[in-house]
Amino acid sequence: MTVQLTTEHLRLTPVDLDRDTPYLHLAYRDPAVMGPWLDQDPTGSPEETRRRIADRGSLPGACQWSIRRRDEQEVLGLIELIGATAVPGLSWMLRQEYWGRGILGEAAPAVADHLLGPAGLAHVEAWVDSDNPASAGVARRAGLTERGRFAQAGRDGRPRETVIFGRSAEPASAVVYAVEVVLPVRDVDATVALLVAALGGHETYRHGEPTRRAGLRLGPWSTSPGVQVAHVVENAVAPCTLYVHCAAPVADRYARARDAGVNVVDEVQARPWGRTEFTFRLPEGHLVVVGGPG
Repeated sequence: MTVQLTTEHLRLTPVDLDRDTPYLHLAYRDPAVMGPWLDQDPTGSPEETRRRIADRGSLPGACQWSIRRRDEQEVLGLIELIGATAVPGLSWMLRQEYWGRGILGEAAPAVADHLLGPAGLAHVEAWVDSDNPASAGVARRAGLTERGRFAQAGRDGRPRETVIFGRSAEPASAVVYAVEVVLPVRDVDATVALLVAALGGHETYRHGEPTRRAGLRLGPWSTSPGVQVAHVVENAVAPCTLYVHCAAPVADRYARARDAGVNVVDEVQARPWGRTEFTFRLPEGHLVVVGGPG
Protein backbone atom coordinates (compact mmCIF):
# COMPACT_ATOMS: atom_id res chain seq x y z
CA MET A 1 0.00 0.00 0.00
CA THR A 2 2.95 2.37 0.67
CA VAL A 3 4.06 3.10 -2.88
CA GLN A 4 5.71 6.21 -4.25
CA LEU A 5 3.24 8.91 -5.29
CA THR A 6 3.91 12.03 -7.31
CA THR A 7 2.07 15.31 -7.80
CA GLU A 8 2.83 18.36 -9.88
CA HIS A 9 5.48 19.60 -7.44
CA LEU A 10 5.99 16.80 -4.91
CA ARG A 11 7.30 13.28 -4.52
CA LEU A 12 5.85 11.14 -1.71
CA THR A 13 8.10 8.22 -0.87
CA PRO A 14 7.80 5.41 1.71
CA VAL A 15 9.64 6.48 4.85
CA ASP A 16 13.22 5.27 5.05
CA LEU A 17 14.39 5.68 8.64
CA ASP A 18 18.09 5.88 7.79
CA ARG A 19 17.62 8.42 5.04
CA ASP A 20 14.71 10.49 6.41
CA THR A 21 15.15 10.70 10.19
CA PRO A 22 17.63 13.63 10.15
CA TYR A 23 15.10 15.75 8.23
CA LEU A 24 12.04 14.58 10.18
CA HIS A 25 13.84 15.23 13.47
CA LEU A 26 13.71 18.95 12.63
CA ALA A 27 9.92 18.69 13.01
CA TYR A 28 9.88 16.16 15.86
CA ARG A 29 12.11 18.40 18.00
CA ASP A 30 9.83 21.42 17.41
CA PRO A 31 7.09 21.93 20.05
CA ALA A 32 5.13 24.08 17.58
CA VAL A 33 4.78 20.97 15.39
CA MET A 34 4.45 18.20 17.96
CA GLY A 35 1.88 19.94 20.17
CA PRO A 36 -0.79 20.57 17.53
CA TRP A 37 0.00 17.39 15.58
CA LEU A 38 0.24 14.61 18.18
CA ASP A 39 -0.22 16.52 21.46
CA GLN A 40 3.22 15.22 22.47
CA ASP A 41 6.42 16.69 23.80
CA PRO A 42 9.15 17.20 21.20
CA THR A 43 11.90 14.61 20.95
CA GLY A 44 15.31 15.22 22.46
CA SER A 45 17.47 13.40 19.94
CA PRO A 46 17.41 11.91 16.44
CA GLU A 47 17.43 8.46 18.04
CA GLU A 48 14.22 9.21 19.92
CA THR A 49 12.66 10.58 16.73
CA ARG A 50 13.61 7.40 14.89
CA ARG A 51 11.97 5.25 17.61
CA ARG A 52 8.73 7.24 17.54
CA ILE A 53 8.47 7.07 13.75
CA ALA A 54 9.27 3.35 13.80
CA ASP A 55 6.68 2.70 16.53
CA ARG A 56 3.93 4.44 14.55
CA GLY A 57 4.97 2.71 11.36
CA SER A 58 4.89 -0.73 12.95
CA LEU A 59 1.19 -0.60 13.86
CA PRO A 60 -1.10 -2.87 11.79
CA GLY A 61 -2.21 -1.16 8.60
CA ALA A 62 0.11 1.84 8.97
CA CYS A 63 1.67 3.55 5.92
CA GLN A 64 4.08 6.47 6.07
CA TRP A 65 5.19 8.80 3.28
CA SER A 66 7.98 11.38 3.41
CA ILE A 67 7.16 14.56 1.52
CA ARG A 68 9.77 15.97 -0.88
CA ARG A 69 9.87 18.34 -3.80
CA ARG A 70 10.05 16.28 -6.97
CA ASP A 71 13.73 16.91 -7.73
CA GLU A 72 15.10 17.25 -4.20
CA GLN A 73 16.13 14.88 -1.40
CA GLU A 74 15.25 17.12 1.56
CA VAL A 75 12.21 15.87 3.51
CA LEU A 76 9.68 18.61 4.24
CA GLY A 77 7.18 16.64 6.30
CA LEU A 78 5.27 13.43 6.75
CA ILE A 79 1.84 12.09 5.81
CA GLU A 80 0.57 8.77 7.06
CA LEU A 81 -2.23 6.28 7.29
CA ILE A 82 -2.44 5.65 11.02
CA GLY A 83 -2.29 2.00 12.01
CA ALA A 84 -4.53 0.07 14.41
CA THR A 85 -7.61 2.32 14.11
CA ALA A 86 -11.26 1.32 13.76
CA VAL A 87 -11.66 3.63 10.75
CA PRO A 88 -8.55 4.24 8.57
CA GLY A 89 -7.17 7.61 9.64
CA LEU A 90 -5.00 10.15 7.86
CA SER A 91 -2.44 12.29 9.68
CA TRP A 92 0.08 14.83 8.46
CA MET A 93 2.69 17.29 9.59
CA LEU A 94 5.14 19.73 8.04
CA ARG A 95 8.34 21.32 9.25
CA GLN A 96 7.50 24.79 10.53
CA GLU A 97 9.64 26.65 7.98
CA TYR A 98 7.46 25.21 5.19
CA TRP A 99 4.06 26.14 6.63
CA GLY A 100 1.73 28.22 4.50
CA ARG A 101 3.12 27.12 1.11
CA GLY A 102 0.34 24.75 0.09
CA ILE A 103 2.54 21.66 0.39
CA LEU A 104 0.16 19.54 2.46
CA GLY A 105 -2.75 20.80 0.40
CA GLU A 106 -1.08 19.15 -2.59
CA ALA A 107 0.17 16.02 -0.80
CA ALA A 108 -2.99 15.01 1.08
CA PRO A 109 -5.26 14.71 -1.99
CA ALA A 110 -2.74 12.41 -3.66
CA VAL A 111 -2.63 10.10 -0.64
CA ALA A 112 -6.42 10.13 -0.19
CA ASP A 113 -6.98 9.37 -3.88
CA HIS A 114 -4.51 6.49 -3.67
CA LEU A 115 -6.01 4.99 -0.50
CA LEU A 116 -9.60 5.20 -1.79
CA GLY A 117 -8.60 4.08 -5.28
CA PRO A 118 -5.79 1.59 -5.97
CA ALA A 119 -5.33 0.72 -2.28
CA GLY A 120 -8.98 -0.29 -2.01
CA LEU A 121 -10.06 1.41 1.22
CA ALA A 122 -13.77 2.20 1.57
CA HIS A 123 -13.36 5.17 3.94
CA VAL A 124 -10.69 7.44 5.41
CA GLU A 125 -10.99 10.08 8.07
CA ALA A 126 -8.83 12.74 9.72
CA TRP A 127 -9.13 14.22 13.22
CA VAL A 128 -8.41 17.96 13.32
CA ASP A 129 -8.47 20.40 16.23
CA SER A 130 -11.25 22.94 15.71
CA ASP A 131 -8.78 25.77 16.34
CA ASN A 132 -6.47 24.60 13.53
CA PRO A 133 -8.01 26.07 10.36
CA ALA A 134 -4.92 25.32 8.27
CA SER A 135 -5.21 21.58 8.92
CA ALA A 136 -8.96 21.72 8.32
CA GLY A 137 -8.17 23.31 4.98
CA VAL A 138 -5.84 20.42 4.13
CA ALA A 139 -8.63 17.94 4.91
CA ARG A 140 -11.04 19.77 2.63
CA ARG A 141 -8.47 19.94 -0.16
CA ALA A 142 -8.24 16.14 0.11
CA GLY A 143 -12.00 15.88 -0.42
CA LEU A 144 -12.85 15.14 3.21
CA THR A 145 -15.95 16.75 4.70
CA GLU A 146 -16.99 17.26 8.31
CA ARG A 147 -18.68 14.20 9.84
CA GLY A 148 -18.86 15.06 13.54
CA ARG A 149 -17.20 16.58 16.59
CA PHE A 150 -16.23 15.47 20.07
CA ALA A 151 -14.22 16.76 23.03
CA GLN A 152 -11.05 15.30 24.44
CA ALA A 153 -8.51 16.50 26.99
CA GLY A 154 -5.12 17.79 25.92
CA ARG A 155 -1.89 17.35 27.86
CA ASP A 156 -2.71 20.53 29.78
CA GLY A 157 -5.96 18.92 30.97
CA ARG A 158 -8.18 21.41 29.17
CA PRO A 159 -10.92 20.09 26.86
CA ARG A 160 -10.39 20.70 23.16
CA GLU A 161 -12.84 20.15 20.35
CA THR A 162 -11.87 17.66 17.66
CA VAL A 163 -13.50 17.74 14.23
CA ILE A 164 -13.75 14.47 12.29
CA PHE A 165 -13.41 14.85 8.53
CA GLY A 166 -14.18 11.85 6.32
CA ARG A 167 -14.41 10.70 2.73
CA SER A 168 -15.76 7.52 1.14
CA ALA A 169 -14.61 5.79 -2.00
CA GLU A 170 -18.22 5.60 -3.19
CA PRO A 171 -20.34 8.57 -2.11
CA ALA A 172 -23.52 7.44 -0.41
CA SER A 173 -26.08 8.86 1.96
CA ALA A 174 -25.77 7.89 5.61
CA VAL A 175 -27.96 5.00 6.73
CA VAL A 176 -28.04 6.02 10.41
CA TYR A 177 -27.78 9.67 11.41
CA ALA A 178 -28.20 9.39 15.17
CA VAL A 179 -29.31 7.13 18.00
CA GLU A 180 -31.49 8.66 20.71
CA VAL A 181 -32.75 7.45 24.05
CA VAL A 182 -36.51 7.61 24.67
CA LEU A 183 -37.11 8.37 28.34
CA PRO A 184 -40.43 7.12 29.74
CA VAL A 185 -41.75 9.63 32.28
CA ARG A 186 -45.02 10.58 33.95
CA ASP A 187 -44.73 14.34 33.37
CA VAL A 188 -43.17 15.20 30.02
CA ASP A 189 -43.32 18.98 30.47
CA ALA A 190 -41.66 18.90 33.89
CA THR A 191 -38.89 16.55 32.74
CA VAL A 192 -38.12 18.61 29.64
CA ALA A 193 -38.02 21.81 31.70
CA LEU A 194 -35.66 20.16 34.21
CA LEU A 195 -33.31 18.83 31.52
CA VAL A 196 -33.18 22.19 29.73
CA ALA A 197 -32.44 23.98 32.98
CA ALA A 198 -29.75 21.48 33.97
CA LEU A 199 -28.11 20.75 30.62
CA GLY A 200 -29.08 23.55 28.25
CA GLY A 201 -30.44 23.05 24.76
CA HIS A 202 -33.95 23.53 23.48
CA GLU A 203 -37.21 21.73 22.81
CA THR A 204 -37.68 20.71 19.17
CA TYR A 205 -41.26 19.42 19.14
CA ARG A 206 -44.19 18.74 21.45
CA HIS A 207 -47.17 16.46 20.83
CA GLY A 208 -50.43 16.07 22.68
CA GLU A 209 -52.48 17.97 25.22
CA PRO A 210 -51.36 17.30 27.90
CA THR A 211 -47.96 16.61 26.33
CA ARG A 212 -47.48 12.98 25.40
CA ARG A 213 -44.10 13.25 23.71
CA ALA A 214 -41.41 15.89 23.23
CA GLY A 215 -37.99 16.16 21.63
CA LEU A 216 -35.00 17.87 23.18
CA ARG A 217 -31.71 18.96 21.59
CA LEU A 218 -28.86 19.33 24.10
CA GLY A 219 -27.08 22.00 22.08
CA PRO A 220 -27.75 25.04 19.91
CA TRP A 221 -28.12 23.29 16.55
CA SER A 222 -30.80 21.26 14.83
CA THR A 223 -28.31 18.37 14.62
CA SER A 224 -27.11 18.60 18.23
CA PRO A 225 -27.35 15.37 20.26
CA GLY A 226 -30.78 14.86 21.68
CA VAL A 227 -33.23 12.81 23.69
CA GLN A 228 -36.95 12.06 23.35
CA VAL A 229 -39.25 12.17 26.35
CA ALA A 230 -42.44 10.07 26.26
CA HIS A 231 -45.39 9.89 28.66
CA VAL A 232 -46.25 6.53 30.23
CA VAL A 233 -49.30 5.69 32.29
CA GLU A 234 -47.84 2.71 34.10
CA ASN A 235 -46.94 3.21 37.74
CA ALA A 236 -43.74 1.22 37.34
CA VAL A 237 -41.07 2.72 35.08
CA ALA A 238 -37.87 0.77 34.46
CA PRO A 239 -35.09 3.31 35.10
CA CYS A 240 -32.30 3.70 32.57
CA THR A 241 -29.02 5.60 32.49
CA LEU A 242 -28.45 8.50 30.10
CA TYR A 243 -24.80 9.47 29.54
CA VAL A 244 -24.24 13.03 28.36
CA HIS A 245 -20.83 13.80 26.84
CA CYS A 246 -19.99 17.47 27.22
CA ALA A 247 -17.11 19.71 26.20
CA ALA A 248 -17.57 22.51 28.71
CA PRO A 249 -15.87 22.06 32.09
CA VAL A 250 -17.90 19.49 33.99
CA ALA A 251 -17.75 21.63 37.14
CA ASP A 252 -19.64 24.36 35.27
CA ARG A 253 -22.30 21.88 34.18
CA TYR A 254 -22.54 20.64 37.75
CA ALA A 255 -23.13 24.16 39.06
CA ARG A 256 -25.86 24.69 36.48
CA ALA A 257 -27.53 21.40 37.40
CA ARG A 258 -27.46 22.22 41.12
CA ASP A 259 -29.00 25.62 40.40
CA ALA A 260 -31.77 23.80 38.50
CA GLY A 261 -32.60 21.84 41.66
CA VAL A 262 -31.78 18.35 40.40
CA ASN A 263 -31.31 15.39 42.73
CA VAL A 264 -27.53 14.92 42.64
CA VAL A 265 -26.52 11.38 43.59
CA ASP A 266 -22.80 11.52 42.70
CA GLU A 267 -20.70 14.65 43.07
CA VAL A 268 -18.09 15.70 40.53
CA GLN A 269 -15.20 13.25 40.55
CA ALA A 270 -12.40 12.07 38.30
CA ARG A 271 -12.87 8.52 37.06
CA PRO A 272 -10.03 6.06 36.39
CA TRP A 273 -11.15 5.75 32.74
CA GLY A 274 -10.14 9.35 32.07
CA ARG A 275 -13.48 11.13 32.49
CA THR A 276 -14.73 13.64 35.03
CA GLU A 277 -18.37 12.96 35.90
CA PHE A 278 -21.33 13.71 38.13
CA THR A 279 -24.74 12.03 38.26
CA PHE A 280 -28.26 13.22 38.99
CA ARG A 281 -31.55 11.35 39.20
CA LEU A 282 -34.85 12.19 37.50
CA PRO A 283 -38.17 11.67 39.34
CA GLU A 284 -38.81 8.26 37.73
CA GLY A 285 -35.36 6.99 38.78
CA HIS A 286 -33.53 7.56 35.49
CA LEU A 287 -29.88 8.44 36.04
CA VAL A 288 -28.21 11.20 34.03
CA VAL A 289 -24.42 10.96 34.03
CA VAL A 290 -22.68 14.08 32.78
CA GLY A 291 -19.07 13.52 31.77
CA GLY A 292 -16.26 15.31 30.04
CA PRO A 293 -12.55 14.96 29.39
CA GLY A 294 -10.63 14.30 32.58
